[in-house]
Amino acid sequence: MRCLRVRWFLLLLVISLTVDVSSSLAAGDTINGTLLIRDGDTLVSAGGNFELGFFSPGSSKNRYVGIWFKNIPVENNVWVANRRAPLNDSSGVLKFNEAGNLVVEDKTGGVVWESFAGAAGVSNPVAQLLDTGNLVIRDGDGNGSSSFSSDYFWQSFEEPGNTQIAGMKLGVNRKKGLILNLTSWRSVDDPAPGSYTFSLDPGLLPSLILLEGTTVKYSTGFWNGRRFSGVADSLFAEFYADIFVSDQDGEYYSFEFIGSNITLSTVVVGPDGKVRRLRWQARTRTWNDLLTGPGDDCEPFGACGPYGVCNFSSTPICLCPRGFRPRSPQDWYLRYTSGGCVREEMLQCGGGDAFLTLRQVKMPEARNMMVNVGMGLEECRDRCLRNCSCTAYAATEVRPGRTGCLTWSGELVDIRTVPNGPDELYVRVPAAFSDPTTVEVTENRRKRSRVTMVTATVVSAVLLVLLCSCGIWIRKRMKRKVTTMKTATTADGDKRKQLNTTLSIAGEDAGIPLFDFETIALAIDNFSPSNKVGEGGFGAVYKGILDDGQEVAVKRLSWTSIQGTNEFINEAKLIAKLQHKNLVRLIGFCVHGEERMLIYEYMQNSSLDSFIFDEIKRALLDWRTRLDIILGVAKGLMYLHHDSRYKIIHRDLKASNVLLDGAMNPKISDFGAARIFGADQNMEKTKRVIGTYGYMSPEYVINGTISVKSDVFSFGILTLEVLSGVRNRGIYMNESHWNLLTYVSMEAMARRQLLGISRCNSDQFIPHNPNHKMLTNRLVVCSRTSSGPSYYVNSCYDALQ
Repeated sequence: MRCLRVRWFLLLLVISLTVDVSSSLAAGDTINGTLLIRDGDTLVSAGGNFELGFFSPGSSKNRYVGIWFKNIPVENNVWVANRRAPLNDSSGVLKFNEAGNLVVEDKTGGVVWESFAGAAGVSNPVAQLLDTGNLVIRDGDGNGSSSFSSDYFWQSFEEPGNTQIAGMKLGVNRKKGLILNLTSWRSVDDPAPGSYTFSLDPGLLPSLILLEGTTVKYSTGFWNGRRFSGVADSLFAEFYADIFVSDQDGEYYSFEFIGSNITLSTVVVGPDGKVRRLRWQARTRTWNDLLTGPGDDCEPFGACGPYGVCNFSSTPICLCPRGFRPRSPQDWYLRYTSGGCVREEMLQCGGGDAFLTLRQVKMPEARNMMVNVGMGLEECRDRCLRNCSCTAYAATEVRPGRTGCLTWSGELVDIRTVPNGPDELYVRVPAAFSDPTTVEVTENRRKRSRVTMVTATVVSAVLLVLLCSCGIWIRKRMKRKVTTMKTATTADGDKRKQLNTTLSIAGEDAGIPLFDFETIALAIDNFSPSNKVGEGGFGAVYKGILDDGQEVAVKRLSWTSIQGTNEFINEAKLIAKLQHKNLVRLIGFCVHGEERMLIYEYMQNSSLDSFIFDEIKRALLDWRTRLDIILGVAKGLMYLHHDSRYKIIHRDLKASNVLLDGAMNPKISDFGAARIFGADQNMEKTKRVIGTYGYMSPEYVINGTISVKSDVFSFGILTLEVLSGVRNRGIYMNESHWNLLTYVSMEAMARRQLLGISRCNSDQFIPHNPNHKMLTNRLVVCSRTSSGPSYYVNSCYDALQ
């Protein structure tokens, strides 16, 4: 009997050990809820390209779960799960938990990494390592079959590390609220996030940028329809094809490898701050470095300073284009070139300017750039000449038959030559320097100067001979010139008269007067700099006091901007018809000579951005005040969209366009970009996208679609900024997110508090309660690109109550 018991015991022991061992071995490329991966076990993709398991990087003894190239012995890791939380021994396991999440546990059962796939509603989780190197979680059929759902509830491609492989996307996934970028390892022994991030900057035109913290260290240049303008064309043709996609779901960059080994190519961000594009060479069993950025002395951002052009094949590498000279010749001689170049002659703006062509160059940075996707190159040139602040223009795309206009204002930074590059930049210069040419070294101008001196001598002699003859001819032309000047003066007078008439009619309809120039000049102390309180969309703003003691804000514009004239008329006619306590009130107009002015009520507390983004002043805004400001802006928008005589889309709602009176009541201002819709009109399309990036809705930026959704999206962004005190375009390097909306979306998805992004020293304005979490979720909904009732501001207003 005793012998029988022993036999049963041994049998049960063998069975239990067999079950334990089998549960720790994954079959092929998948694991499910009953299987797990122990340290030493691996998954291998169906084609044998990739392997998943535990590893130790470099000389480290810590253990991580990662994915690597199966048949490549060196530098083969492409993804790490628990990069922030290493295991200190080999007792870790990878398995599914009860919530359907893939987790890495230590020997105590503590979770050091989690996939958060369970929140997507996975009923029978199955993890599979695909032959692309992507680890995905899908819903299996529950009986161990190999039949899977086609949907991925989670994938490693959406949690990138320091490496991009073919098929992996970098960019913005608006549908899921994700920012996908690469982050360097801290060192070769430590895969924790380091100091460098490689990201797609969607901007007005997308580019790939390398950041150290928030500082741009390297940029590929803009996508020109075929490739990135700052990378030599020859590097692309043989080995891989770049892909850029922009649609309603997002914007992303990926690449396809040309050849049989499509997966054996990577883009890696190293701990040394270098981005390397590598290709595996099977014959030599090594990685070939196809491209390194920054790779040469021209690739660090802004290497030659403003207006400087970097040419790595020349000596020195920094050159000043025709019409420019080094800002500091001594520094330039010593190769300290960050000061850049300055103009030899100032721009004329009155018709004496032309353009210098810089060929095969990388486009300047986008900080002061405007885009018009529907404008041809010739029209783009004319537009730049009409705008005195425009310093350069270029085409958005180089593909045949495509249109698009880029214009820059201010200094041009980060220009370099690109061998075989198709891009041309047209830099505004005085006409004397406008001969079409490539970049010229400053020293070459000495030869030109000697030729110019000889030519000038000959021309002077000829002019002396002709001078007497010309004198007689000039006398005869004087009378004709006087007549022409009178005609031109009459034409200008007719323009001003027409504008006066337009404003007078609008003012009479709303009971708003037309002020004379002397009254306004006296009110603002003859445009004294001490009375200047800021810059508006198309001019300066002055504080003044009228004869009756009323404080006013005077928005002054000039005749030099044609666009400003149109916006001025639009704003004047529109706001004269609007009356609401949350809209800034127009008091009057003034047109005199070349002066055009709008007179508004004065707002004692200036604009909202001066409070919420100021380290000291934002502490004055408690939770209740912030919420009241948000609700006030919502009331103003509801009036514009639903309750006024017209349906009005503001198009440029942002913190600087919300003014605060003495009682901190908000008032929406700056209606220069506004559009009036018909009562039954729901949307409109435009080729002229204007506004402020970061506040513009995706469908407006991509397709030019204008609707109430445009303003509601801006309202959602503004509300998040008011509550957090953080600009939407801020970069959160610790969490590898780019902007406020994406950050809050992911925080809401992870069920965390918005408090994590607050810079306020006081906790009072972000309360720790369920209502705050609910409010955050509602704000995210108001700012998403989906359709539905959430895109009406009254729905957002009700949600915020």
